Amino acid sequence: MTNTDLSGTTSIVTGGGRGLGRSMVLALAGAGANVTAAMHIADNIESDAAGLPGKVKAIVADIRDPAQCSKIVSDTVATFGGVDMLVNNAGVGMLLVSETFNRTPTKFWDVKAETWAQIIETNVSGGFQMAREAVPHMLKNGWGRVVNVTTSIHTMQRAGFSPYGPSKAAMEASTSCWSEDLDGTGVTCNILIPGGAADTNLLPGNPGDDGRSGADGMLVSPEVMQTPIKWLASKESDGWNGKRFIGRLWDDSLSAEDAAKGCSAPAGFGDRA
Repeated sequence: MTNTDLSGTTSIVTGGGRGLGRSMVLALAGAGANVTAAMHIADNIESDAAGLPGKVKAIVADIRDPAQCSKIVSDTVATFGGVDMLVNNAGVGMLLVSETFNRTPTKFWDVKAETWAQIIETNVSGGFQMAREAVPHMLKNGWGRVVNVTTSIHTMQRAGFSPYGPSKAAMEASTSCWSEDLDGTGVTCNILIPGGAADTNLLPGNPGDDGRSGADGMLVSPEVMQTPIKWLASKESDGWNGKRFIGRLWDDSLSAEDAAKGCSAPAGFGDRA
């Protein structure tokens, strides 16, 4: 059983207003962390977090803009005194290509150039720009965490899922590169995914709607991200670098170390879907 105290730590979660991001913001604040929830559209996350041990600060920003990424980090440092973890969760999906993408796949040559650019700029360049701004603060302190939210390997390679799949594959490869760059610094870079289609706004319809499902007929709750993200934000995860963790497979009946071993594999394109 994982019972993590994150008091005194500060995290930034992009895409923190809804879905997986919202779930992680509330989990981190519930464990005592101060959290900046960066979001594209204003949300009520601060009021929802009222009463939790940690404080939540909402920032409306577009991570496609390097200047706004810099401001997210500088505002976080000014408000909370530093930054210990960055969760690159913000992303846009195939709904931007087609509202029926999960029923009628769009061929890559039918994707508009501007749509391709928007997805890549958000899912890839935005994550890089956030990490570029946040990591120097972590290196200065000799400790920190970068967590990239990608997707299942088969989703990266699925017909009709371009450019979403390729954008997540790029972040998968980036995690491998960044973890090597950070090796020995006290800062780590890992991946956390839900482990299946999640009940979020990346799918058609509203979260919680009857009849909503992933390709396998199932949907994963955003809550599967909560225990592993708290562990990743803590010193308990020291030494874990360049790994991908699957939230759905985290077994909370085990010790954190054993649970992590049971749901992880090397980042990149290894042996775990």
